[in-house]
Amino acid sequence: MDEAFQDENGFWKDANGIPISVSASDLERHAYCPLSWKLAKEGHDGKGDAISAGIEKHQKIHEKMESFHNRSIDSRREIAVWTWTLSIVVIFLIDSVAFVILQDDYLGISGTGFGSEKIGDLDSGWYYLDMYDSLGNGWNGTDLIIIDNTNNLVAGPFELNNGSEERITFRLSSDCNECVVIIRGVSLDSNEISWSLFTTDILPPEELGKFLVMLSVSVLFVSVLMIALPWREKFGWIEPKIETKDEISSFNQNIFTPVWQTVDFVGGWISGGRIEGFALLSSIVIMIHGVSLYAADDRQQAALVLALVAFVWLILSSSQLHRVLRSIAAREKLSIELGIDYSTKINYSDDSKDSSILSDEEIGLRGRPDQIVVIDGNFIPVEQKTGKIPNEPHLSHKIQLLAYIHLIESSTGTSPPYGALRYGSEIVFPIEWNDEHRDLLMEHLKEIQRLTVEGGAERNHQQIGKCRNCSRKHVCTDALN
Repeated sequence: MDEAFQDENGFWKDANGIPISVSASDLERHAYCPLSWKLAKEGHDGKGDAISAGIEKHQKIHEKMESFHNRSIDSRREIAVWTWTLSIVVIFLIDSVAFVILQDDYLGISGTGFGSEKIGDLDSGWYYLDMYDSLGNGWNGTDLIIIDNTNNLVAGPFELNNGSEERITFRLSSDCNECVVIIRGVSLDSNEISWSLFTTDILPPEELGKFLVMLSVSVLFVSVLMIALPWREKFGWIEPKIETKDEISSFNQNIFTPVWQTVDFVGGWISGGRIEGFALLSSIVIMIHGVSLYAADDRQQAALVLALVAFVWLILSSSQLHRVLRSIAAREKLSIELGIDYSTKINYSDDSKDSSILSDEEIGLRGRPDQIVVIDGNFIPVEQKTGKIPNEPHLSHKIQLLAYIHLIESSTGTSPPYGALRYGSEIVFPIEWNDEHRDLLMEHLKEIQRLTVEGGAERNHQQIGKCRNCSRKHVCTDALN
């Protein structure tokens, strides 16, 4: 690279002005030993049992991280479903109790036999008409009508077709002045016929059921339209998403794909968001509620039906609670094995195949952290080390982690307060991101760029243990004995 040069900030660039590429792994190898880094650049792969064991352990950690992430999604989904089913139980029980407590008002209006009877003024609203037959064979063609003072028919005709009693629900659309009840009969025995009139301040169960069924159909239709059409664009609404560069596509769930709503969801064909999901679930609840009420003849039956439906939903809720507890238990077990907090959100995990490489094109740095977790709203890189647990972090590991912190900062525009070096499942060293560590990172990066251009990498230590544990000692000509 004879035509390479240093820019005003000290970074080395090639003849086209492109920064010399340096990976986080380069930084880790160089900090361990510049000669080991040189051998790796020349294509000499590391060998040894530690290398194979490390790769296997890293893969197992990734699999557990992915499982923990999926369990986290499952737990939230199971809890949401359980909350929904339990809410339905509460709603049905409240309605059932309400139908028992609320009483119909007897107007003190009743009659027996044929003929007419003045019953006074009736306000508009819902009424119950109870019809009785003492012989138990119905009215046999006799019926009941209600007319006003101008002889206009305002309700009826009503008839007890068979049996000893029946309740009819009817509604007066307007006030009835000086109402008259008329029994028109063909029955031979008028004494077997009687009736009484009640008023109700709420919608009767059957009528309420009809209304709820129609409402549920309407809500379902609107839900389908909301899913099928990009309606959010019409209002200029966009679901919240993280503004990042393309290099950090893993933050957009490139590895862990959301089941229901992606972070960049804005509405479209066969897409759904929170509003659509809530509407669909609501239509189901409303439909069940409506059908239950429609099947009831009176309030007592409505209360019983609602109580039975609540009991069925309670069984479903109990089953769902069991699934919630199992999911939480599995998640807690993984959190203990991984040594991370139960509530930690994993946004990225490196499997070295599908995960994206982060890069800063301005200085030539690139890298792929083991994990990126979200803690207190910050993206925190986690670097997993599988070797011997040290008393304090190795410089090489520290430099590598600092590279990941910088890459997250340059890709997201926000600075992580720290990164985490994890040795095993219990030992974690937080590495603060400050000016001192930033300068340390840039110093090592510029030195690697210089060595790439000018050459001259040499062993910089006198530690026999480093050479003994080096994975490239088999090709090193300057190793300490």
